[in-house]
Amino acid sequence: MKISELFYSVQGEGKRTGNPSFFIRTNHCNLRCQFASGNLCDTSYTSWFPDNEYNLGDIPIDDIINEYQNIGCDDVVITGGEPTIFPHELRILIEKLRDVRDNLHITLETNGTNFGDYFKNIDLISVSPKLSSSTPYKTSYEKMHDNSRFNKDALFNINQLKNYGIIDVQWKFVFSRNEDLEEIYRLKELLNLKHQDIYLMPEGINKKDLEKNREHIIEICKNHNFRYSDRLHIITYGNKRGL
Repeated sequence: MKISELFYSVQGEGKRTGNPSFFIRTNHCNLRCQFASGNLCDTSYTSWFPDNEYNLGDIPIDDIINEYQNIGCDDVVITGGEPTIFPHELRILIEKLRDVRDNLHITLETNGTNFGDYFKNIDLISVSPKLSSSTPYKTSYEKMHDNSRFNKDALFNINQLKNYGIIDVQWKFVFSRNEDLEEIYRLKELLNLKHQDIYLMPEGINKKDLEKNREHIIEICKNHNFRYSDRLHIITYGNKRGL
């Protein structure tokens, strides 16, 4: 499986913030996010620069399982990049993780552009739909990103699993401009999302960026009954890898 990094840290975002977790970060992504600030996504080494020399490369799934067993914590987070672009490997990875620990909680972080039956074996799907503010305008990736960032059918199917009580889902939006709110509401109405499942998160790759946007986004969450998510790992460690 194409892996960027394996590491032990605490979850920094969403409803399980603060939980010690083993992170499996896959390499490569089907999108290329760039925000109005000029910042690329905070894991650009898996998307814009997947050939980065510090990415681990092709790792046998059994080796990933062994790395997890050396840690043995209760939470595993599969993130990226975009893990769902490797559906066969992802399915096997999830099955093997389930075999090694009964009480394991698995979070899958995804941009919501793909759907597969492996979702049913996940505890929490953390969906981060990419808004138009993530489009890398005036780059060679602009058209590809804008055409790929929204998959209505995949998002609907993920939400149906939540509605049927099969899995838990949180909808986590990187908020970078006021116009994002209108897009979030359109998606909320399209999928009939609940306010308490929607998290707004400041865009930024360092503490200064987060501090600049935090208070404004908290006020938006208060006014619209959304949940606020900070980015604990960036606040604590900066935008460093493996933490």
